[in-house]
Amino acid sequence: MNQPKKILTALVEPFRSGNGFNIGLILAFGVINGLVLVNAALHDPRIGYDAGAHLKYIRALSGLHLVTAEDSYEFFSPPLPYAIPALMIAITGMSTLGAAKLAQYLNVLLSIGSTLYLIKTCQLISSRSSLKLGTLIFLGILPVYYKTFAFVRGEPYIVFFAMVILYYALLMLMRERFTVANTIILGISMGLCALSRQWGILLFPSVFWLLAFQWVRLPRWRYVITKTICMCLVLTTVIGGWFYLSLYLRYGSVTTFNRRPAEQFSFDNQPLAFYLEVSPKELLSNPVRPSFPNRSIPIFYSEVWGDYWCYFTVYARDTRTSNFVDGFTLNRILSQGRIPHWLETNYETASAYLGRVNLVSIFPSVIALISLAIAAIGILRRYSSDPLIAHQRIIFAFLLLAIGITTAGYFWFLIMYPVLGKGDTVKATYVIQVFPFTAVLVGILLELMKKRSQFSYRLIVSGLCLSFVHNFFAMLTHFKL
Repeated sequence: MNQPKKILTALVEPFRSGNGFNIGLILAFGVINGLVLVNAALHDPRIGYDAGAHLKYIRALSGLHLVTAEDSYEFFSPPLPYAIPALMIAITGMSTLGAAKLAQYLNVLLSIGSTLYLIKTCQLISSRSSLKLGTLIFLGILPVYYKTFAFVRGEPYIVFFAMVILYYALLMLMRERFTVANTIILGISMGLCALSRQWGILLFPSVFWLLAFQWVRLPRWRYVITKTICMCLVLTTVIGGWFYLSLYLRYGSVTTFNRRPAEQFSFDNQPLAFYLEVSPKELLSNPVRPSFPNRSIPIFYSEVWGDYWCYFTVYARDTRTSNFVDGFTLNRILSQGRIPHWLETNYETASAYLGRVNLVSIFPSVIALISLAIAAIGILRRYSSDPLIAHQRIIFAFLLLAIGITTAGYFWFLIMYPVLGKGDTVKATYVIQVFPFTAVLVGILLELMKKRSQFSYRLIVSGLCLSFVHNFFAMLTHFKL
């Protein structure tokens, strides 16, 4: 078999079911990546969280030097996500806007790769196609996924490398395939993940802790596992460590940011309402800023399922110049008490719609929470001959560790860098990698449900699909270039 045919076979293999193909899985894969492509084509890359600073980063990096605080206030971000657009500017003289548009189309490729590795991971866990389908269905109903992949940022790269890390880590941990090739791919992926954005580093403890667990559990593999850990550490440090060393040498800290941190970590850095207040009335009727300022729970929930900060679904345009107005500027205009005649916006209608989106999304949110709880309980269960449950401790432990450590690291960030009165660092995009992991847990839950009750399984899947239909317009950009 020639090499192109081998590659093609490897690409289509995850979509097979029996002697044919799983049409539902192909459809889900196509819908997810089709929506990402549509948003990449339509969305104005100048609109997004700190979009101007990210575009300045690309322009500065095109000078083939590390970006400084004078170049862009995103100077602390690793350079990998901006490298290809910056290189195109340097080689061809492409405009910054053109390079940003290229970055959006690169996100499409990252989404295709991410969902492909997600399917391959599910195939490691179980040969049943319903696990793969359930996982993709849950990922596909999340507006935050499409919003994140429409922006010019580093998080789409984190999602891709997180899926590669997940696949090769489980390949080693579950199938005991501690080969040199797998180790090299895992180590390179970890290094590139660190070079994509700082949040990616929060995935590494899960890998090393589970490898250490297997080192204790499998004496015959101790030498190989030790070699795997050492190779991953070296590759990660060499590929990604140099940038963090440069931050330390230039700014005195590997965790430098564009704001001054609190003097010390203390829960008192944030008010009690930040941790506990939900604001249910506004959450289900008007879940966009300036509602519930600096309230972490309702803002985060509204960012997962909608567009609290008004950069995707809630749009505004200055009719005098035909330029879009981003969420920050829109909020400043609306704070004056009325909508000026020159401002075209869907703020009021979109706010009401996103309130209904939040209401409908309670159902998939509960399903996700149940899947997390079952995973936590599953770690305590004995191993089983069932292929889905045989390695459940490893699967559940890895996913829960990755989700938990990422969440804890992000929470530390919110407490160390409080933005009192606004909370504009509360964004689900910052921890986008936890959602594919959660999707796998939901897929496992649906697979278990299907084995016990076909009716309940179909009911839940139907509910998730109806959520997708209702929430569809929250998955499409309204900032059409």
